Amino acid sequence: MKYLFLLIAYICTAIQTQAQCDCKQEFIKIKNHVEQNYAGFKDKVSVNNISKYKEFTAQKEKVASLAENKSQCYFIISQWISYFNDHHLYSSLNAESIEKIDPKKLQTDFPIEKLAISDALIKKLENVKGIEGIYTKKGEGFSIAVLKNKNPFRDYVAVVVKSSDSKFANGTVLAELKEKSAKEYFFLYNSSNKLAFSTIKPQDNELISGFVKNGKEITDNENYNFEAKLLNENTLYINIPSFSWEAKPMIDSLFAAQKENLSKSSNLILDLRNNSGGSDDTYSVISPILYTQPIKTIGVDIWASNDNIKGWELILQDPNMPAESKPEIQKMIDKMKLQVNQNLNIAEDYIDSSYTPLLFPKNVVILINEGCASSTEQFLLEAKQSKKVTLMGKNTMGTLDYSNLRESNFCEMPYTLRTPTTRSRRIDIGKGIDGIGIRPAVYLTNKQDWVKEALNFLKNK
Repeated sequence: MKYLFLLIAYICTAIQTQAQCDCKQEFIKIKNHVEQNYAGFKDKVSVNNISKYKEFTAQKEKVASLAENKSQCYFIISQWISYFNDHHLYSSLNAESIEKIDPKKLQTDFPIEKLAISDALIKKLENVKGIEGIYTKKGEGFSIAVLKNKNPFRDYVAVVVKSSDSKFANGTVLAELKEKSAKEYFFLYNSSNKLAFSTIKPQDNELISGFVKNGKEITDNENYNFEAKLLNENTLYINIPSFSWEAKPMIDSLFAAQKENLSKSSNLILDLRNNSGGSDDTYSVISPILYTQPIKTIGVDIWASNDNIKGWELILQDPNMPAESKPEIQKMIDKMKLQVNQNLNIAEDYIDSSYTPLLFPKNVVILINEGCASSTEQFLLEAKQSKKVTLMGKNTMGTLDYSNLRESNFCEMPYTLRTPTTRSRRIDIGKGIDGIGIRPAVYLTNKQDWVKEALNFLKNK
């Protein structure tokens, strides 16, 4: 059972829904589904906050009843889902479904709004403080004007202005924003009638994706390239931007190519900044290099709701599911059916002592930040147990306690809800990381050169 969840943490199979419903009914369907199937619901909604949760839900349900189109409906449902502050509980576009929608109906259901912005207003917005203002991005053929435009669903709109790009006409409402808290906003992006939702905290005059106010230049801190290089005769640097399953061949070949350097370099800097995870199996080539002592992993429970059982049964039909994994899944499903609506232990705690400690590298720094999430955090929980390893940077995102997702479709909208079915028992012993993240041993600031700081740390170690 140990390896079951390494294989299928992100395999999701949707249960099709044919029901017809208006936005309020859609809202209630999603709410009921989350309450009945989300493995973290009882942790997130407790005796201490049940009144707050009910008040928040009632307010969002009331607004849902006012929806005039599916864009507004999707926005309010997404705002409600954000209450749980779990990046593994989310909804996203079902590309297969949206392709089947008639273009005219698509425009009616998910309209592209137009809003006239005068030159005088643009000039005024160029000098305002706060979230409002004119945002530009180097290399883009348009600017964005953010201004107040309130209705029950939003507080601000982001409108295309100064456009020389034929894809983005002046006056197009590109996004809507709703205040969540001080300097934090729900953000709905509408591109070609296709919606994307997120929660943003604008910093350094940046709205999103490099669009900034007042001509301020933002350094691109994204991590894109798989890379390995010697920084000096003693230190090897390896950059890994993703642990996605598709990245596994790249990672395996990268470490194979560096086998000689790994066997003689005293120091290793492993740069995982903005690595948002993927599959636990992807980092299997790295774990032996870090190993110094037995590694303890805390197991998970599964919430055995009827819908979760159906979702796991559909996974057995997935042609990509390895045949050797199916008996374990079937055994788990049989156990769930005997104890419906209970948390079941389906992955025991275990200690891995299968590796042999290697002489080199002697010291390993792993660079981490708030972009590290999910499977990357699982890797870090294991890596930090090594006596060789020091974590440097900032707290990770904190989204690992609830996982193993299954899918369900909305009633009438081409969107899919992904719901975690398992719950880590870290939570029960006070070691949960959701909303907190994994803390580095050495904190770094954005003003520092992190690779140089790692080199200095290793030099003085």
